[in-house]
Amino acid sequence: MAIDRRDFLKFAVGGAVGTMLTPLPWVSMDEAAKWTQRWGPVLQRGGTSFLNSVCRLCPGGCGIRIRLIEQKRAVKIEGNPNHPVNRGGLCPLGLAGLQYLYYEENRIKTPLKRDGARGFGDWRPITWEEALYQITVRLKELREKDLPHTVALVDGEKPGSQSQLLARFLKAYGSPNYIRPFQLSELEEIVTQTLHGVRAGITLDLPRSRYILSFGAALLDGWGNPSWVGQAFQEWRQESQKAKARLVQIEPLASTTASMADEWVAIRPGTEGILALGLAQVMIEKGWFHKELVQARTIGLEGLRDLLNKNYTPDQTAKTTEIPKETIEKLAQDFSSAEQPVALWGKGKGELPISLFEAQAIHILNILAGSINRPGGVYLQPGFPYISWPKLSLDKTAEKGLAQPRLDGAMSPKYPKTGNLACNLFENAARKTPYPVNLLFLNEVNPVFCLGERHFLRALEKIPFVVCFSSFMDETANLADLILPVSNFLERWDDSYNCQGVPFPIYGLTKPVFPPLYDTKSSGETILALAKNLGEKVEEAFPFEKIEEVFKQAARGLFNSKKGRLTDGPLPEAGKYAPAHFESFDKFWEQLVAQGTWYDLENKSEGGKGKWDFSAATLQAPAPRPQSLKEYPLWLIPQSLMLLQSGYLPNPPFLTKYLGEEVLIKNTLVVQIHPETARSLSLSEGSPVEIQSANGRIKALIHLFEGARPGCVFVPLGMGHKAFDPTLKDRGANPYPILDSVVDPQTGMEVAWATRVKIVKV
Repeated sequence: MAIDRRDFLKFAVGGAVGTMLTPLPWVSMDEAAKWTQRWGPVLQRGGTSFLNSVCRLCPGGCGIRIRLIEQKRAVKIEGNPNHPVNRGGLCPLGLAGLQYLYYEENRIKTPLKRDGARGFGDWRPITWEEALYQITVRLKELREKDLPHTVALVDGEKPGSQSQLLARFLKAYGSPNYIRPFQLSELEEIVTQTLHGVRAGITLDLPRSRYILSFGAALLDGWGNPSWVGQAFQEWRQESQKAKARLVQIEPLASTTASMADEWVAIRPGTEGILALGLAQVMIEKGWFHKELVQARTIGLEGLRDLLNKNYTPDQTAKTTEIPKETIEKLAQDFSSAEQPVALWGKGKGELPISLFEAQAIHILNILAGSINRPGGVYLQPGFPYISWPKLSLDKTAEKGLAQPRLDGAMSPKYPKTGNLACNLFENAARKTPYPVNLLFLNEVNPVFCLGERHFLRALEKIPFVVCFSSFMDETANLADLILPVSNFLERWDDSYNCQGVPFPIYGLTKPVFPPLYDTKSSGETILALAKNLGEKVEEAFPFEKIEEVFKQAARGLFNSKKGRLTDGPLPEAGKYAPAHFESFDKFWEQLVAQGTWYDLENKSEGGKGKWDFSAATLQAPAPRPQSLKEYPLWLIPQSLMLLQSGYLPNPPFLTKYLGEEVLIKNTLVVQIHPETARSLSLSEGSPVEIQSANGRIKALIHLFEGARPGCVFVPLGMGHKAFDPTLKDRGANPYPILDSVVDPQTGMEVAWATRVKIVKV
């Protein structure tokens, strides 16, 4: 099927926006399913019913309804019209959710034990009893040797009770090494802790924003909560011409978002933070900032002014960013004079860290514009304060283990504000510094495919036993010693705390639609069983007979708050919201299970402690890795796409089939460059090439695109798997291994995005 760029843009925007308005009819998905080679529709007869639940495929946490036939087979997922965020709509990934449930060729159906060498696929099915016994024996041995701290767990589970359960298990056992991969929310918390004196998330009142200045955020390609952004985009475009919101996209490619924006600014890659400070310099010097708020709530303005006047004048900024001085001044004036402006950061979908410098520089614009805790702006939202766990009582072994330093160096004197540094964990495990890892748990992560592959593979050689919780036989699971198959989100109890980027608290409860199709368990069920096997204080830390009780505990916190309401009716009109009353917790729990979502529109944002301090900001960009421009004259820019998953989840066949010829032709990846760049390299449309960086090389075909900034090559993230079924395996190339990364000296995070490369014709 050929889809040109125009068709692609129509669909991609339709996926982000149109499907939010009118859920994609099932027949479309069914027809699309027929096109795939590995997936066919399954016809069912019988009575239909619907169950409310919550999507767990991304941190968005959208409300969904699952259509069942005879309560035996799920045949459709659609948006819950009463959900306060997605309001009946759903992104393409959510609509394709059933393909993960019935992904028969890729799902792991029973616990597996490795028999041969790692990576050779020699697996033997075992029972859950045998799997748990083998893990328990190792865990007991390490505790008996006073080595509980040599157990580590990397958890890719999205924020919720199950992730807290896993973290609690490591703590009760005696290991400080519960570590999560990078999440954009963690960088947000560091920004607010630094500038506002309080650790809070950053949420956005996008629907009411009237001027949106996006520094590379792929708003219409999956950034943040796709449903929330889609709702906002709909409202921006439905306003009268006079009140119409203005979207300005700053990135070097005419992406889907840039193509749909009111203005596209093709910036030099890697200079977004510098541009933000250049705008701040103009705003301060011209007096174009919110004087009342800045004078009342901030300190350090004079120091900021001096630094900006020294290093970020329009002339200096124009030279670095290659954006005309006049454009810089116009952007500053438009942003500062707009009603309810907001500046956004987080390139692509936010899947890779950006520097603290860049995030802070962009956030300073929001402070100067008076957009903090204001309609249409940014709200500082504390965590999810409604859930409380029983007090944890530790034994001597656990206390000694927890006294050991973390293997990733997070929360240390060097990186006191950073909570997780997964790459550091793998680096230190490879060096056995400060101590070795004897047992590694991996929960729903695939580090072999993502950034950090080199670190993980080096560490693997030094770790004697690796246990992988996964639904799929992905690249990482294939290298484990023991695989524990995880139930799909439609087969298990689970929950989600808040919807990413949404400025009011939401709790979503996922319940089993029907028993697991295969011999699988949730990670939480397995952890409860291991705790019981270990006994004593570890077992006492989990007073739950069944996994369902963990989520009842969370629900009791919501009930006791006497706030919020359930999605048992349409979203109240403005000014008519009121909390619901429930006569007992049992009634509340019964209704929460039935409706799936609790929310509270009366949430109050966090104002921060003391005055917001500009002088605490980091205003020096991390030094890039020194490289020869002569040897590597081009920039490789990763590209996030709504229709292509680039993390733990494999792309479902439904979405892979929709990829256009600017992404994939047969089994070869397609990259985009400007025609002038192509001519300078004697390349033409369809030329086969090799893209080489200092870290490696990938093969691709050239696609000429006038919307690509000259001197850059744009490479989609998500293809190039070495695992999964033929719809993904050995199709395209994976750019993660050739990306350059530098360690941000402020956060310790490996910052990766634009990478110096050269193109060789093959």
